[in-house]
Amino acid sequence: MINPNFIEYNNLHIKILLSLLVFICFFSSLNTIPPLDRDESRYIQATVQMMESKDFINIKFLDTPRLKKPPGIYWLQALSATITKNILFLEKAPLWSYRLPSAIAASISIWLTFLLGNLLFGRIQGFIAALLLLSSPLVFIEAHIAKTDSVLMVCVLFITYILSKTIFEKKFKDVNGSKYLLFFAWIITGFAFLVKGPLVFLFIFFTTIFFRIFSGINFIKDIKIISGFILFLLIALPWFLFINLGDNSGVFIDSIKKDMLFKIISVQESHGSPPGSYFLSSIIFSWPIFLFILPTCIWSYKNKSNMAVLFLICSILPAWIFFELMPTKLLHYILPILPYFAILTSAMLVSSISNSKVLSSLDNFYIKCISILPAIGGFLISIGILFLAKEYGSGFTFTVLIIAIIYCIGSVLSAYSLFNRNYINALSKVVFVNLIALNVIFITLPNQFDKIWVTEKIYEYIIEKNLDSTFAVLGYSEPSLIFRLGANTKILTSNEEAIRFLSKSNVKYLIIEDDYLNEFKIMADKKSLSIKILDKKLSGFNYSKGKLINITLINII
Repeated sequence: MINPNFIEYNNLHIKILLSLLVFICFFSSLNTIPPLDRDESRYIQATVQMMESKDFINIKFLDTPRLKKPPGIYWLQALSATITKNILFLEKAPLWSYRLPSAIAASISIWLTFLLGNLLFGRIQGFIAALLLLSSPLVFIEAHIAKTDSVLMVCVLFITYILSKTIFEKKFKDVNGSKYLLFFAWIITGFAFLVKGPLVFLFIFFTTIFFRIFSGINFIKDIKIISGFILFLLIALPWFLFINLGDNSGVFIDSIKKDMLFKIISVQESHGSPPGSYFLSSIIFSWPIFLFILPTCIWSYKNKSNMAVLFLICSILPAWIFFELMPTKLLHYILPILPYFAILTSAMLVSSISNSKVLSSLDNFYIKCISILPAIGGFLISIGILFLAKEYGSGFTFTVLIIAIIYCIGSVLSAYSLFNRNYINALSKVVFVNLIALNVIFITLPNQFDKIWVTEKIYEYIIEKNLDSTFAVLGYSEPSLIFRLGANTKILTSNEEAIRFLSKSNVKYLIIEDDYLNEFKIMADKKSLSIKILDKKLSGFNYSKGKLINITLINII
């Protein structure tokens, strides 16, 4: 159980514990998961090609301009990969080096959540909020993926933290170096723009404007808007000018329309869902933050006159409503909002300790209803793990069974604590269960879910047989395979194209999905294309398309 006295009087111990937990959660399993399809592998491969070509402006995936997102994340991944390769004297940067910026960003986010919670409410609230965020599955997942979202979260959180110090810390303006922190926040805003585009303003603008309106506090003059915005432009504008003046200006404008504007007005790339979807999905992916979502909302509404509570409401509600109303929905869009939810939840829980009437509006019926949620959630997660292990893994192994048991026992104990209105005790158990289970899952389970790692099977076979050559692929052409095989890999879209290309090229090997195999053999025979089917057929589950596939390797003689 979390002891408030321990938190209050053992600051050094808290820092050590939090640092240890962050390291274990975000860095110990950074290399256990193979490259993921599709976004992560696209980001990594684009970074690899950028480093190989030395062109840090016109980012590409194979021959396709990669201008949907600005280059900030590619620069960070390239820096991380280069430093790692040189320090460890490696010929090639390892996979985990491309994920390192996400892990570092998530780690700093945990600390910023602690600091922001401490600033707004107190050390206890900050520590509990940090644990809530650390044990959130969505944060855990994004910390292990080479994408933009963890980096955007830490940028938004840092800007919010400096903004909150400007508003709530009266002595901040008089402290030496405070103005430099403000200018640094504007620099971070510029870099966040280079990572995710104007999305950073969605969070910061909403928070600033709505809090100014509803609080009545005139802090706008203190945030150095004119000089700060100049700094922002100096950071963010050059790349956009280079692109707009170059050959890819049309592609860039088109990417902005499709990736941003169209997502606001219509469903893009089959990622549509109705309003309320984020709320429902967050019950699972933002657990245990959302375990207390209803009490937190009620408590926040009742305490909206508290400026710290109002500040967090203004940081959450406008952006959340915007995302709920937007037709295109992706779970990671709400990632930068989760720290604020965690802080509000921790503040509510600590208030409930000192004042038993805090949650008095919630009758016994509600408490009994909510108390069964951890148990239901634990059983559902356990069943899900067992099902996935049977269908796509090595079956009911010892590790799988242990994880399922951990979730079941921990969830039942949490439910018991909730039933008895011991919220902190319940939270402690849920956080403990999540931290153990998520770490075990990320460290051990990827190796057991062998059916879903089709790319790794192909890559391992190529290494085993020492097939040193440029490859062509037909059918199965996921970005993870392109990353493993390299930018010279030729993606073919039909048997006709495959026959034409292989007849004229020096490519010796074709990786073909069996849906195309019989027709390819017939056409190859007609065109007198000599082929040899290698002795091993590879099979697995393509999770990007949701279907079982068989892969054959063909030697072009």
